[in-house]
This record gives sequence, structure tokens and C-alpha cells, in this order.
Amino acid sequence: MTSDNSNNNNNNSGISKVLYEKVENALQDVLEYGGYSVDAFKSMKLKKIRYGYIEFEITVTKELTNSLGSLHGGASSTLLDGIGAFSYMCTQENQKELTFGVTVNMNTNFISGAAIGETIIIKAQVEKLTKTLCFTKATIEKDDGSLVSTAQIIYKIPPKFYSKL
Repeated sequence: MTSDNSNNNNNNSGISKVLYEKVENALQDVLEYGGYSVDAFKSMKLKKIRYGYIEFEITVTKELTNSLGSLHGGASSTLLDGIGAFSYMCTQENQKELTFGVTVNMNTNFISGAAIGETIIIKAQVEKLTKTLCFTKATIEKDDGSLVSTAQIIYKIPPKFYSKL
């Protein structure tokens, strides 16, 4: 995961430098841990970040595709769910320790494909935040703006964070 800091002032409004760095560190921790999503996340570039919103760019590689050479539905779901969780993290401005929510529901629509070598943009926005749940909308788009997939995701907020919202 890399950052595109060339437009930091324009792309990262509404979020503190401290939170921005914490989110970057959390992404690095995900990569260092390994696990299921590491292959999908390792070449993403952080493009925009603000309160409750995050956006990444990635080029589709063979590892992310199905046997037809198109972005695999499972890879799409992993990207949507992971970036959705990071959008929730972008609401935690005043917390010392950042946390992901736990996915309790995810409805995904697969609209079109993305081929090896195409650039896709994964965007996620928190739509509603309650004491115990975070409702997020996430999309994958091609760099021309056409939709590849969308998701509505609900995350359960870990109990130790209930009182901090």
C-alpha cells in the first residue's frame, strides 16, 4: 500500500494529520499481518481520505482475476469490505486506538468487469453511524467512472468503543 501525497491538501480535507497517519499505519499493519486480504491490498494507493470517507486506486493483476481474466467477485467483495471498514476508521478522530468494525451484513452488486491491467478505484463512505453499528456504501469504479460493483455494508462496532461515539 502506498500513498499519493501529491495532493494531500485537496484530497485529505476534514481529517487531521494524526488520524491520516494512524490510518496509514493500520493499513501497514494489515499488510504485515498477512492473512486473507493482503494480496488484494498490497499494491493499493491511498488517493483520498476525509471524515468517514476513503478512496484507493489499484491496477487489476492476474492474482485478482477469475479464469476469464476479469476481476473476481471474491476479490471485489474483499476490496469493498476492507475499504468500507477503513471508512469507519476515518470517523475515529478522537480515539487513541483505531478499530475496524466486524462485518455483520454485506449486499453486493456486480455490474461489470475489470480486466488485467485496468485501473480501478475503490471508494467507501460512512452513511450512518450509531452507537453500535456503522452503515457504509462502497463502490468499485473504473478510472473512467463506470461502475464495476457496489456494496452496502453494516459493521458491528466493538463494545469497548460504544462509549466513545
